[in-house]
Amino acid sequence: MNKLAFLVIEALFLLGNFYIGRKFIFIFEQFSFFKYPLILWVIIGLLALTSLLTMLLFDVNVGGWIGKIGSYWLSFWFVSLVIFGLTDLIMKITEKITSIQSKTSLNVWLGSMLLVVILFCYGSWQAQQVKTINYRVTIDKTANNKLKKLKAVLISDLHLGYVNDVKKLEKIVTKINQMHPDVVFISGDLFDGNYKALQDTSGIQKQFKRLSSTYGTYMCWGNHDAGETFEKMKALVEASDIVLLEDEMTVVGEEILIVGRKDSRPIGSQDGDRKNLKEQFKKVGNQLPKIILDHQPSNIDEYKQANELILSGHTHQGQIFPFSLVTKAYFTVDYGYYRKNEQSPQVIVSSGVGTWGPPMRIGTQSEIVQIEIITE
Repeated sequence: MNKLAFLVIEALFLLGNFYIGRKFIFIFEQFSFFKYPLILWVIIGLLALTSLLTMLLFDVNVGGWIGKIGSYWLSFWFVSLVIFGLTDLIMKITEKITSIQSKTSLNVWLGSMLLVVILFCYGSWQAQQVKTINYRVTIDKTANNKLKKLKAVLISDLHLGYVNDVKKLEKIVTKINQMHPDVVFISGDLFDGNYKALQDTSGIQKQFKRLSSTYGTYMCWGNHDAGETFEKMKALVEASDIVLLEDEMTVVGEEILIVGRKDSRPIGSQDGDRKNLKEQFKKVGNQLPKIILDHQPSNIDEYKQANELILSGHTHQGQIFPFSLVTKAYFTVDYGYYRKNEQSPQVIVSSGVGTWGPPMRIGTQSEIVQIEIITE
């Protein structure tokens, strides 16, 4: 079934490349300087090949440059397919446009091509801009109230790989350290499913060790932190001074429980199934407030106590509009702060600090979340 799905995806991707190639040929053929369409087809073919290698070879390092080119061509392919497809549709259903002769038609296609370039450049630039989002939450607490305030930083969905590399990680770590947090949380999808796509593992380890906070860095797995190279991912995390919580909990400041969950639907092996933590929660009782790292916000119904704060990611807030409308419709909360009522847990969902698939954002942002947690 997986092989069939990959074949279908590959076929659709190649058909999409053929479609946008024909549109570029049509536009360029209107100009006298364009005499060798075969060269354009070769270029598109090579770019498509780099994307296929990057997307389909999950346990191979195709090389940093090929991986980056393949990823960015996927972005350009996606934007071209959408804009050219919409232009075709509009021209076919609007009689006035379809009846106008080639000169005006060419102007329409030139405008579409310009829009493709603008959206591709903007989306690629926007994906690399990392903003800081601030929240202030109060968690009820019945135990001794010595720790009244906790300054936490949350990141999710870094998707380390060909594009989100050690340079981007260095930028993120520097921003986090400037916030002087008490604790740092990583709510999953640290990797992009292929450990071998990392070009500088020692550099990544070095950057994580630069993270500075009072109580350290805590992480749960996401659905992309899985697969054939999972053990290598785990080894890198453990060597990077990150406390990995796999359906486990620990205590911060003697008063707050930090709980980390395995992903509920990992893409591949994650060294065992996700456990039910009800029994563990019963043992520790409800005296201590809990900060729960659970990658997918679709799991929030598993938690019932008012003194629980759930930190998630996964959705990317759709990453590229209009997919943000899809995630908003599908998830109870796909982004931001949510609380059903005063007796329910509080939830914060980050749009992520990285990207998955096309390395671009349109209508969303890459972010670091800063949370001031008040306990009373």
